[in-house]
Amino acid sequence: MEAFITAIANAQPVVHFANRWVGRPGESFGPRTIGDYQWIYVRSGKGNARIGGQNFRVYPGCLFTYGPGQPHWFCSSEDDPLVLYGLHFGYAEHSGLDDVLSMIRNVDWDSFEKKEPVVPIQFPARMETGSWPLPFFERLVEEYRGNRTMGALMLRGLITELVAKVARWVIDKPVSAIPLDKRIIRVKETLERNTIESYQAEWLTDGLAFSHDYVSRLFKQVFGLSPRDFHNQARLAQAQQLLEEEGLSSTAIAERMKFGSVHHFCKWFKKHSGMQPGAYRKKSRFL
Repeated sequence: MEAFITAIANAQPVVHFANRWVGRPGESFGPRTIGDYQWIYVRSGKGNARIGGQNFRVYPGCLFTYGPGQPHWFCSSEDDPLVLYGLHFGYAEHSGLDDVLSMIRNVDWDSFEKKEPVVPIQFPARMETGSWPLPFFERLVEEYRGNRTMGALMLRGLITELVAKVARWVIDKPVSAIPLDKRIIRVKETLERNTIESYQAEWLTDGLAFSHDYVSRLFKQVFGLSPRDFHNQARLAQAQQLLEEEGLSSTAIAERMKFGSVHHFCKWFKKHSGMQPGAYRKKSRFL
């Protein structure tokens, strides 16, 4: 563990590529290897994965990690396809997108039985982190796609904080959820259920004997985001899913999600995703 802590402390991680991937029923990627590091965070859905010689079930809240030359494969279930966040990065230097793509190699199934490469920083292949990493992956994808001023610095800050928090999670071991978390989770589920509507403060206090501000503070402690920001991200995910899976026009999505006008929807979508809906649709198929 001491070597792990030292390696993390000396790391200078840099993002190479970040994306959100919506799998179709039974869709898979791999078996393959890559030349850098990748973290896969499971936002929703179910499936199976294989990393090196290990087989895993895939479900929401899991974070998968592997490094250069480690064979891996992921597959969505037929009835509940996966929605994944994929993050390519290096611990020391930037390779650039073209180099990252050129380092992907398809392999045969026998490669999984070979000895796994030794990597300098070894996280567990699967970590059941729960929901707290989600805001980091959302923001990493947003910054990577946004091409904004100081974007590279923002990406470096986000990936550095994420690596440090995951390392702390591994070192400290997760603590058991406090009883109140169950009620906060109910608030989360309410926010996720109401993605076609604008945020409403009364969602937080329905059935709870607490004020909106108190529940909001507790919610942020558990999930790392205010309820309003969490709802915006869930609403964005819903809009992205409609763009990716159903091919609806921006006007049709604006109507379905009660934005009032396509202009309002497009402005809101760009604010929260960094790009227009049409541009997002074109970039959603690579992980």
